[in-house]
Parts: sequence; structure tokens; C-alpha cells
Amino acid sequence: LQDVMSAADSACYVAKQQGRGQVHVYSARDEAIARERGDIQWLRRLQAALHEDSFELAIQPIIAMVGGVESGPAVEVLIRLPDETGKRSNTAEFLRAAERYQLMPQIDRWVVNASLGAISGGEIRLTSGRSCAINLSAQTLGDESFLGFVVETLDHSGVAPGAICFEVTESAILSNVQHAQRFIEVLHGIGCEFSLDDFGSGLGSFSSLKHLPIDYLKIDGTYTRNLTSDKVNQEMVAAMIKLARTMQFRIVAEQVEHQEDFDWLRDVGVDFVQGHFIEAPIPLGSATTGTFRIFNQ
Repeated sequence: LQDVMSAADSACYVAKQQGRGQVHVYSARDEAIARERGDIQWLRRLQAALHEDSFELAIQPIIAMVGGVESGPAVEVLIRLPDETGKRSNTAEFLRAAERYQLMPQIDRWVVNASLGAISGGEIRLTSGRSCAINLSAQTLGDESFLGFVVETLDHSGVAPGAICFEVTESAILSNVQHAQRFIEVLHGIGCEFSLDDFGSGLGSFSSLKHLPIDYLKIDGTYTRNLTSDKVNQEMVAAMIKLARTMQFRIVAEQVEHQEDFDWLRDVGVDFVQGHFIEAPIPLGSATTGTFRIFNQ
């Protein structure tokens, strides 16, 4: 029976991946490929985590380079999945499986709901004007019902829309332009902020995004390393800063890990910085979470 259920899982989710109304006939090759990649195991764990509410949030501070900043992201929330022993799973692996089986809209709903609950409950403390960054996947931006979910959840939580900054990638927007545009425009109109995440990681057509109400460009971590010696990274970051200023966006540099890179980014005028040099992600609710308060100033 377990083998039959496993085969049904595989066929069902491959059919869903192919599109609404599609039928997929199970073959042993499907199962062999999925098991080789570990996706069926991840699928079961992800379904169980959604059913049992066993995902966790971690938070990482985003600091302003100039003191006295009155607005902008102060912290990013990150999803974690503990195993039976409490050890946290590889996030990239389980998110890849979640994307394969079209589970990202459900997972993003969990993250939004948990994040708003943590803000309203005081677990995430934001000073006035600062916001909490939440990542959204391409699948979620293509979900027609997600906008209504966010509006309803904001209303029920009592969290001000201005306390939320949604992070979306350029490729995610371009793969769902119609839905993404409406989602961004409606939520920006009620006060939410938006950040273009992993900027510089792809070769999308940024010109098609310039009319969207984006507040921040978040420079991909590929370019925020070895900045004192890597001339290519220096030129790339300088070009992104110039573009951001032209578009009147503020700039966040992520994955900053060394003092030299931090100093270089500060000197060229980056607005916000995030990375292990500032603070590694910390599980929400841990004894050390309170240290994040100092970064919201």
C-alpha cells in the first residue's frame, strides 16, 4: 500500500506541475528519478510540516548605514524546517522540492501568517517606520488568490501594511507579469513596501519593471564579496547604485560577510546592509532574539 500511495503522489504532483487539467500516468521512471533526488521524501515532510504547523522562522537584521533612518527594512524572516531530532534541514533542498511540487503558495502563506503573528505578538519588534522583509516565490506571485489572502491576513493581524516589505525577484515578476503587477500595485497602494531581490543575478528585462512601484534594489550576494580586490564586482555594484539612484530606489546589500566589504559598501553609499558580518540568522523565539532590537534604531 505504501508503494501504491507513493506512486500516486508522484503521478499527482507531476500532473499538477504540467498544468491544470493535465493527466499523468505513473511509470517506474518517475519514482526512480524522484527518489534519486529525494523529492518524494521532501514532499512528505513538507506536507506533514504544513499539516502539523512545524515550520519555524529565523530572523536576520538589516541595518541602515546612516544613523537616524526613519524608514526601510529592519529584519528579514527566513523559513526553517526542523527534522525529528530538531536539526534544521537544508533550506535550498526543501524549497527546490516545494517548487517542484507546487507547494510554494502554501508555504508562503504559512510564512506571511506566522510573520504577521510574530509582529502583532511582539516577537518581532520594529521601531516606527521600519519594516519586516518577507520573500515571495514566483509560484506565489502567479496565484490569483494570494492577494486576497494577504489583504485579509493583514486586516486580521492588525499589523500596519507599512511594517511589511515583500521581496520578489525580477524573474518571478517577469514570469507572472499580469498577476505580479496587480499584486504589487494594490499592496503598495495600501502601504506595503517592495524590494527587488537578488538584483544582478539574472539577465531579465529590467526595463519592463521600471514602472512598478518598487522601493528597494537588493544586490545579489554574488557581487558583495571581495570588493576591495575584485574590479568586476566593484563595477557591477557601482552600476547598480547608479541605476537605483536614477530610479529613486534605495539599495540593500545582502550576504555581506567581511569588514572590508562592509566598509567598501558604506563608502560608495549603499543604504542598508545584511549578512553574517552583521549577524547570522537566529531562530525566532530563541534566547538571543532580543539582540535584534538594537538594529532597529
